[in-house]
Amino acid sequence: MIGTIERIKNSVLLKCSTLNDDIISKTLVDIIDTGIYRFAEEMINLLGGIGVWGNEEELRNETSEIIKNPIIKKIKRKLFIDSLALQITNDTFIEDYVNGNITMDKLNNTYIKELTNNKSSNQLNMTEDLNISDIIDELRIYVDRKTFPKIMENKTLVNSVSNLVNGLKNEMQANLEEMIKKADSKYLDILLKELKDEVKEEKGEDDMMENTSSVIDSIEINDLFNNEQIEANSKFEQYDDMTLFNKMILSLNTEEEKLSRKENKLKSDKEEVEKRLSDTNKNIEANIERENMLSQRKLDLNAEEVELNSKLSEAEVIFLNMKPLIKGLSKIKGGNEDE
Repeated sequence: MIGTIERIKNSVLLKCSTLNDDIISKTLVDIIDTGIYRFAEEMINLLGGIGVWGNEEELRNETSEIIKNPIIKKIKRKLFIDSLALQITNDTFIEDYVNGNITMDKLNNTYIKELTNNKSSNQLNMTEDLNISDIIDELRIYVDRKTFPKIMENKTLVNSVSNLVNGLKNEMQANLEEMIKKADSKYLDILLKELKDEVKEEKGEDDMMENTSSVIDSIEINDLFNNEQIEANSKFEQYDDMTLFNKMILSLNTEEEKLSRKENKLKSDKEEVEKRLSDTNKNIEANIERENMLSQRKLDLNAEEVELNSKLSEAEVIFLNMKPLIKGLSKIKGGNEDE
């Protein structure tokens, strides 16, 4: 039972991790690129005659440079922080289901709520939300700097430009929130499929053993019945009582020999089946060990990523604290030169 639970945990963990990688590399990039494309297209249509940007591609590239990497970094951080809550949730439901403490229907109905609660419990003492206002504000500053000198006398255009930036923020943030909701549902789908596959596998093994036993019993009974029926119909009435008696004794001895041969064959077949089952169990154990090694490597990499993020945060704090000092030194240096 413990091996089954660990096998399901490792499989679910690996597939959820793969899903997160796909979300970052595909879904997230599509959301950002689509938002940028629409924003640039509408902005150029609005200000095309004023000549703020050379063309739509130039605006797309500038916008992408400002917001794309910060948004990707933000979502990566959120998925990483949420991953611990996800693993805790999955492990709990796997143990409860395999041990018979929860039904599939109850799991299906309570999973999302439990996952949401675990996400908000802040196990890593780290937080990250989906609010991209600070990132979009950097784009707003850039757009205002480029457009305001040329359109400041036209209040309608000024408002329209501001509305386009707000529209980009609202649309992209709504899409990111929907992306996370769909990811939670896909986590549930992965868990349900793994649990159902495990049940099918165990049931299949039970059915195989039951069918094997039934086939063996059926073959034995049918052979005995057919032999007895043939003997009765074709031979018994041809002999007198004494001859018939002798032949019956001989027939019984023959049947005993047949049964002995069948018994030996069944014993050999049983040993072969047991050997195959033993080999299968060894393969399963080897696969579990490999999965455990992969999971440990994944956890080690995650730990290294946490450490690297921590060091990066420390470096950013140090840099921010140094900026006033550098400016002060620059002013002092400038003052000395004037003197």
